[in-house]
Amino acid sequence: MTDVRLARVTRARVLGTAATAIGAGLLAACGSVGGPQPPAQQKGPVTIDVLTRTGVPPPTRHSQWYDKTTKERFTPDSQITVNLIDATPTVAEKHIVLHSGGTPPDAAWFGVIADGFGGQPAAKRGMFKALDDLVRRDRFDRAQYWKSALDMFTVDGKLFALPTHGHFGPNVLYVNQDLTKRAGISVPIATGDWTTDQLVDWARRLTRPADGEYGWWPILETAEWLVTFLRTFGGDLLAPDGRRSALDAQPAREGLQWLYDAQHKFQTVETLLAPGGTFAAINNPTGFPSGKLAFVASTPGGVASWRAPGQQQIKFELGITLMPKHPGGRRGTQVSSSGMGVTGTPKTDAAWRWVQFITNRDNGVLQVTGGAGSPGARRDVWEDSRLLSFDPIYSLMQKTVGQPGPLHYPWNYTFPDVVKAATERLADLWSNKSSVNDAAASAAREVNTVLQRAPG
Repeated sequence: MTDVRLARVTRARVLGTAATAIGAGLLAACGSVGGPQPPAQQKGPVTIDVLTRTGVPPPTRHSQWYDKTTKERFTPDSQITVNLIDATPTVAEKHIVLHSGGTPPDAAWFGVIADGFGGQPAAKRGMFKALDDLVRRDRFDRAQYWKSALDMFTVDGKLFALPTHGHFGPNVLYVNQDLTKRAGISVPIATGDWTTDQLVDWARRLTRPADGEYGWWPILETAEWLVTFLRTFGGDLLAPDGRRSALDAQPAREGLQWLYDAQHKFQTVETLLAPGGTFAAINNPTGFPSGKLAFVASTPGGVASWRAPGQQQIKFELGITLMPKHPGGRRGTQVSSSGMGVTGTPKTDAAWRWVQFITNRDNGVLQVTGGAGSPGARRDVWEDSRLLSFDPIYSLMQKTVGQPGPLHYPWNYTFPDVVKAATERLADLWSNKSSVNDAAASAAREVNTVLQRAPG
């Protein structure tokens, strides 16, 4: 999620008005500012510019953490000062403006699916410098980073960023245990060993419309939530090569049917499209924090927010476990991560040192309680005893799932348009204006039309 931030982080990532501007700007952007060889290591005090997500003034979320941890734990020893540049209106647009104007940042946020979508196209057009030479020079160990996360930042076989944070998708299930215990339902919080059939059965038992209480309200955001649900049923949004839609395949239709049935058959939610937008299940006054909803699935951002000392959103006994598996044993997962890369300026070495620092194990752990949301996208982070003491969901997720599922990215870098096309066509299904088969076929056609374009 993002806490309530869970929603805000996600909704800005793919459906903003930036798609056209980004495409045009990238076409206009000239080649890389970096040469093929890594620079000599720099010595002495130096200041680097880092383009980061919004939240510099006023300091919030990831950016406030970068500022705090850098000043306390990096600059004193390295003599490298970091000047954070706020990404307004978006990371991708700001990067284009700076790059085209001849004043690129020394390091920049590399967004793929969360918090922006311009990283891969920007790397393709030379706005980031490949890290491979630097990795070899410094014998930098990449083994602890999730492979699926590194794959997100790899373009044409070259690595352009390291992940600052990551998760397995919105497959964390948040439970109102006041409601479940009152009904005599014992959710397997410690093991996450339950099925989607049990979720529906218990949600129906917990639904009391006369009291405004409902059991299960699935979030229908396309890029992450929908993919996670579809993968639970063996389906997907895109084929692995990113060249065609998978929405009209039978497993995907089964997943769509299950989501549709939450309102129209199981009646565990009053309406899938309640006022409040895509993330109404989190942000709506009748959503999960209200105490009137038993189950909601989201990212681990909610763990950081809703377990934080002194938080005021959750006033009931909170349970956190895994999203249930399919009766056949399948669990839906899709990696989500954002990263930091260097752009190839004369300060590349200093920028590279900071990228290594901000993506290391300690930051990956400490940022959870430091206000930055999800942990680092590293196995040693998710297994760290400090996170286990905060909440066992991290080690349970890592132990049960292992590696997050891969992101199937459009081959022609049209991710925001793919998501928009699928979202618009599936809205007819959620509002009961179309059947599952018709909506799936329509969405697949629209997505495939987008995938037929040449890369921009």
